[in-house]
Amino acid sequence: MFLRKRSWASVVSLVILVSIILVACNKEVPTQAVGTSAKPKTEAVTEKKTETVAEKGKVYYKDRVAVLMYHDLTEGKTTKKALSADVFKKQMELLKTNGFRVIGMKEYSDFILNGGKVPDNAVLITFDDGYESFYKLAYPVLKEYGYPATAFPIIRFIDERIGAPKMTWDQMREMQKNGMTFYSHTYDSHVYIDIDERGKSKPALTARKYLIDKKRQETKEEARRRIIDDLKKAEERLKEELGNTDSILCFPYGAHNDLVMDALKSLDIQISFTVKKGVNSRSDAKGFRINAAKVGMDPETTIGQLKKIKAYTG
Repeated sequence: MFLRKRSWASVVSLVILVSIILVACNKEVPTQAVGTSAKPKTEAVTEKKTETVAEKGKVYYKDRVAVLMYHDLTEGKTTKKALSADVFKKQMELLKTNGFRVIGMKEYSDFILNGGKVPDNAVLITFDDGYESFYKLAYPVLKEYGYPATAFPIIRFIDERIGAPKMTWDQMREMQKNGMTFYSHTYDSHVYIDIDERGKSKPALTARKYLIDKKRQETKEEARRRIIDDLKKAEERLKEELGNTDSILCFPYGAHNDLVMDALKSLDIQISFTVKKGVNSRSDAKGFRINAAKVGMDPETTIGQLKKIKAYTG
C-alpha cells in the first residue's frame, strides 16, 4: 500500500515538473518574439540606406549649370559678406552627399561657348573680390573634397594691397596647380563714382563719370574708353601673373548695360557673370548666380535651393 502511494506521489511530482517546464518555455516565447521583430527592423534600416543611395542618384536638372556665389569667409563673427567657414564646409559636404557635381570654369566655358557637355546637377563655385580667406579658409576645404573653384579678384587691390587682406599672386599661382582659376572683377572699377556736381553716384562700370575740372559728365565715348582701358589692364595683369589665355568678367555689383557689353565685345570677353538668381543654359553667356553666403541661412536650406532650381530661370 505504501509503495502504491509513493508511486502515485512520483506521478504527481512528474506532472508538476512537466508543467513547470512548459511554463518556462512559454515565458521564453516573448524573447523569440523580440528576435522576430528585430528582423523587420534590420530590413527597415536597409530600406533607409537604399533611399539615401537613390537620393544621390536623383537628377534635379540636366544640361544646366548652377553657379554659387561667395565673397569672404570667416572663423569669427559673420557679416553680410563674410560667411562662417564651418557653414561653408558643411555646404561642400552636402553638395557631395546630395549628388551634385562640381565642375571647373574650363568645363563651364566649354559648355557655354562650344556646346560641351556637363554632368547632371552641375555646380560651379565662385568667389568675388579676392579676399585672402579664399586661400586660407576655402582652399583647404575645396582640396579636401576635390572641388575646383574660381575667384574674381579686383586686380588693383591685389597689386597695391588695398583694404581688407587680399590674396597674393604667389598664393594664386599655388592654387592654380590644384584646379583653382582666377578671372577679372575689373582692374579698378569696383567702386561708385560721382555722376553730377551734387555727388550723386553710381557703379563705375556703368556710369558716366562727372569730370570736376571740366564741370561736365563724360561723353558716352569717353566712358566707353575708360571702361575698355580698365578691363584691358585687368586682363593684361592676369596674363602676366597667371598666364591666362581666356577672358571672363564678373560684374561689380552685378551692374552692366549696353555700354559695358559693347566694351566686352571689343575685348573678346565672351563670358560674364551677374548677381541675378537663376540657372544657366548654353544661351546664358551672361550668367546667373545663386547667393550661397546668406548669413543665418542653414546649409541644408542653401543647398536645398539647388533641388528646386527649375522653379526659377532668371
